[in-house]
Amino acid sequence: MRFKGTTILFILFVILGGYVYLTEIRGKEERQKQEEAKKKVFQVEQKDISEISLVYPDRTIAAVKKGEKQWEITSPAGLQADSDEWESLASNIPQIDRNDTVAQNAQDLSSFGLKEPPVKVSAKLKDGKTLEILFGSENPKKTYNYAKLANSNDVFLTGSNWSKTFTKTTSDVRNKKLLEFESDDIDGVKIADNAKELEAQKSGDNWQLKKPVDTKADSNEVSSFVSSIRFGRVQSFPEPPVDAKTAGLDSPALKLTLHDGKAKTDRVLLIGKSPEKDKYYARDASREAIFIMDKEIPEKARRPLFDWRDKTIVKLDREKLEKVEIQRGSENISLLKSGSDWKLADGKKVQFDKVSGMFNTLDFEKVKEIVDMPKTLAAYGLDKPKLEVSFREGSNDPIRVQFGSDSKTPEGIYLKSSDAPAVKVVSKDVFDKFNVKPEDIAEAPPAPPTPSTPPLSPADKPKS
Repeated sequence: MRFKGTTILFILFVILGGYVYLTEIRGKEERQKQEEAKKKVFQVEQKDISEISLVYPDRTIAAVKKGEKQWEITSPAGLQADSDEWESLASNIPQIDRNDTVAQNAQDLSSFGLKEPPVKVSAKLKDGKTLEILFGSENPKKTYNYAKLANSNDVFLTGSNWSKTFTKTTSDVRNKKLLEFESDDIDGVKIADNAKELEAQKSGDNWQLKKPVDTKADSNEVSSFVSSIRFGRVQSFPEPPVDAKTAGLDSPALKLTLHDGKAKTDRVLLIGKSPEKDKYYARDASREAIFIMDKEIPEKARRPLFDWRDKTIVKLDREKLEKVEIQRGSENISLLKSGSDWKLADGKKVQFDKVSGMFNTLDFEKVKEIVDMPKTLAAYGLDKPKLEVSFREGSNDPIRVQFGSDSKTPEGIYLKSSDAPAVKVVSKDVFDKFNVKPEDIAEAPPAPPTPSTPPLSPADKPKS
């Protein structure tokens, strides 16, 4: 009977808890939402807004929604819209709040700045209804704006931020992207700078230079360049507008072509004259609008060839390396992989930090200069290299790296690897990491144990 009574009490407790939750907690949340909704000027959802007009004393800017999130500017005509900006405006309209009413059916709107309002926002809905709000001047404390609806002379207060939110220039709401594309879709880059050309093609995740030399590209640099165009924005639009000849775009000095592999088309950015310091006229070849951009992208495009190249000293797979041989004249040092350790030919273990430092310098150090068409190897001290290092990965042919004479400009040492015809200049630190003797890199033998002192015999103990 006691168990039955406890069960009934538990059920009553659950019912009471549910009642409290529904009436107090959840009910309170619902009441708060209703109170907040009452403070909104318009009971509308963003998705139902199909047209927006921003009316100012000297101009009107308007756009109509096309598709799910695409917008088209209708006034002034002929301009492409910044759809993200118009979506932001549409999302803000349902959020406009209404505070205290300061005048009912006001006869004199001029005292509130509403006779000729600086901003009027009109939104047309999918069902044909139109919502309009007029923003006037700020209240004396400058904490609110006076506002009213188009079909009423009741003046109320609303946050001063709303008037600023809907105050836009034509430039603010028009398309300011330099080119329209997604970075991952680009598989080709061409830079035509007057008579100079640079071309790169993507293969998997890596980039390969094709012009002016066929070699590996610095994939991070090429990808970064593509991204800078993808996220670059127009700085301004010339007022009054200029024609292509005035802007130097009838025969542009700089032409950037990105091949969109997904769309199977070229995205072309034309860059012309400089209207002022650090700025350039430019346009998307698929659009008529001429705009002004800053110097970042033109300067990146005009960097020397070396900046675009892969500056890796030599590419090794450390996991597959089994043997390293260092040849200095007649002296030879062999390092053999043993599990996770490296050992010398005589079985002595190599210091971990020493061998790790050798590989790290190849992974992280970059070449300082690349000579694509080297003279005779003797000109770089590579006919009789002062040091040669051989790396073996399994059954593959070893990759050999030779160090030659010192380079003065840039400062370093000449190097040549067997996997490329070019001669490179690297830091002397790279040479120093491999210019070692066995005793420099072998682990020191463990110290012999300290002999323990035998206990004193009774005869040797001091007498008290």
